[in-house]
Amino acid sequence: MRTDNIIKSALSAAALLACAAAHADLVWTADKGWQVQGGVIANVLGEAKNVTNALQAMNEAKRAQDDGDNWLALSYYKTVVTEYPDSIFAPEAYYQMAVVYTKRGQFMDAYNSLQEIVKRYPDYPKFNQIIGEEYNVASVIQGGATPYLWGWFPWFTNYNDAIKIYESVIKNAPYSDYAPIALMNISLIAEQEDNPEVAFDALDRLINNYPKSMFAPDAYMQMAKVYRSMVEGPEYDQSPTRSAISFYQDYLILFPKEAEAAKAEEGLDAMRDTYARSRLIIGDFYYYYRNNNIAASIFYNETITLAPDSPAANEARAQLKKIKDGILPPMTPYDWFWGRYEKPTIDQFNDETQVENLNNEMFDIMSVDAFLSTPGASVFETVGPDGSVKTYEGLAPVYGAPLDDYLFDDGFYQWTSDEIEKAE
Repeated sequence: MRTDNIIKSALSAAALLACAAAHADLVWTADKGWQVQGGVIANVLGEAKNVTNALQAMNEAKRAQDDGDNWLALSYYKTVVTEYPDSIFAPEAYYQMAVVYTKRGQFMDAYNSLQEIVKRYPDYPKFNQIIGEEYNVASVIQGGATPYLWGWFPWFTNYNDAIKIYESVIKNAPYSDYAPIALMNISLIAEQEDNPEVAFDALDRLINNYPKSMFAPDAYMQMAKVYRSMVEGPEYDQSPTRSAISFYQDYLILFPKEAEAAKAEEGLDAMRDTYARSRLIIGDFYYYYRNNNIAASIFYNETITLAPDSPAANEARAQLKKIKDGILPPMTPYDWFWGRYEKPTIDQFNDETQVENLNNEMFDIMSVDAFLSTPGASVFETVGPDGSVKTYEGLAPVYGAPLDDYLFDDGFYQWTSDEIEKAE
């Protein structure tokens, strides 16, 4: 029994030591090399070229790294992660590899090294530092740094790589302080690359998932800015204009004391003027080219309603005054050759006039009962089997014995000779 207790105690102690080692923090000093914080030496045995164990490989790698020999440092670190993947040094080796790759301009290699830590060593004590380093790699790419293939051949900057890394930051640490700023940076890159759909998605997630973030006000302004950039003018589709107006309004309502409130008001006024001017243009069309003051007045009044203090509204008021004073628009080339468009009368806008037009064309309006009771309204003739002709007034029956007189044996209606001639 006592032996069992001793074994259990030994196993418990081993487990505790294992946990301590797993969560230990490595510290580098130039004179002592890598050490586990607290003075415990992690000596993992193994065989490799010019290296007897993982600790020695790590020390050689860090010295080469400090001396600027990044290629040699990478070779030592790769030995650690390949030969000793379960040692305490492996995640640190991946991290140092990322630092070296970033310095060499191999940004995606740096990111992949950091992702190995996230996937394979979730208990790594420097997890927040890993997330910060991933964010740093993405920000370097976003800043336009030149990437290098194999660490020496310059290549083109791919801003989509930055978006990919920022998305990993959000996925790996959705509740960290890095997540909202990563979303904001994704939107900035997408706007720069003329990819508004990606920008909208990032900003929408920022607004909905991190409403209390310090970047939430910027997200509203950025959303309005992106929509505003899509506005092509009052002559085109106004959906982006309405969306920009909505986000400018939300910003001013939710964050009235923010530093960019004045800029939001300026943007709101500009978008309202554009939206109102789209109605002004339609009103001008009816006034100048269709001689239709009634339709023009409708759109001019809508212009004033949408943005009463805008320049477009002032122009609409001036146009309404011209209509009120009876001032005709200048003659167009079409008008000189063919004359002005016939001016519509107010009667053409009333439903009652359409009724009068129908009556003038000899159509009478009556109720169903009146129609059915009118003699001669509908006359039907049928030919019996013996050749006799029967005449009926009113509508043909739809059921009962009288219907039989209308049908042949095959169930189809009988036609008179006159009806057959008319059909032919």
